[in-house]
Amino acid sequence: MPSRFSLTSFEIQRAAHAAKKHGLEACLVGDAACMVYGMKHRIPGSSPRMGQEAIKSLIVSSNNSFYLRPSINPANTYKVLWYTLSYRRSCKVDILIPGVLSIPKITTEKISYRVNVLYEDIPLAPFLVVLLLKLRAWTDHRVDSRQYMRDKVGMDEEDIVELLELGTREYGVCLANQGKWFPKDFVQEMRGRVKAYVKEWPKSMGYWKSFGF
Repeated sequence: MPSRFSLTSFEIQRAAHAAKKHGLEACLVGDAACMVYGMKHRIPGSSPRMGQEAIKSLIVSSNNSFYLRPSINPANTYKVLWYTLSYRRSCKVDILIPGVLSIPKITTEKISYRVNVLYEDIPLAPFLVVLLLKLRAWTDHRVDSRQYMRDKVGMDEEDIVELLELGTREYGVCLANQGKWFPKDFVQEMRGRVKAYVKEWPKSMGYWKSFGF
C-alpha cells in the first residue's frame, strides 16, 4: 500500500519535468517545499485555465512512474496522483493551481531554486508564499470539524516556528521586497491569519513584524 517516504531531488524533478513537457510551469509548495528550504524535521506526506484533474492525467501520460488511484473517500469523484518510489513504495503527489487554497499566481521569474548537496534544480514557490500557505493550513485545521484534521495543528505549529526562524536567519524575508506581483488580496487575507497566530503565540510577533506584517 502507498505510504510515507522521503522524496529525493530526482522524484521531485520528474513531476516538474512531466508538467513542463506540456508547457506548464510548476513549483513546490507545502511540506515538500519546507523540506527543500531547509526544515530539519519535515518529511512530506508521500501529498479557461487547465484544471487539476487534467494536469494529473498529463503527468501520468508523460511518465509511467506516476499513476492515479480513486480517493479513499467514496464521496470524492476525483482521483489521487501517486508516484512509484520502488516495489510496494509510493508517495502521494498533490496538484494545486492558483486560486486553490489561496495560492497566488506565481510568475516564472519568481520561482526559486535552492541548490545544496541534497537538492538540485528544484523549482520552489517563494519562501514567503510557502510560509503563508502553511499559516493558512494552521488556521484552517484549528476550526475543521474533522478530528484528524484538527490533529494536524501541532505539526503546523512546529512547521511555522521553524519557517519563521529560517526566514529570519537564512532568507531575509520581507513583504516590501516582494514587489507588485504579490497579490494584495492574498496579503490582506494573510494579515488576518497572522493576527490570529500572534494572538495564540504572542512571542512570534517580532518575527512577523520583521517580515512586514
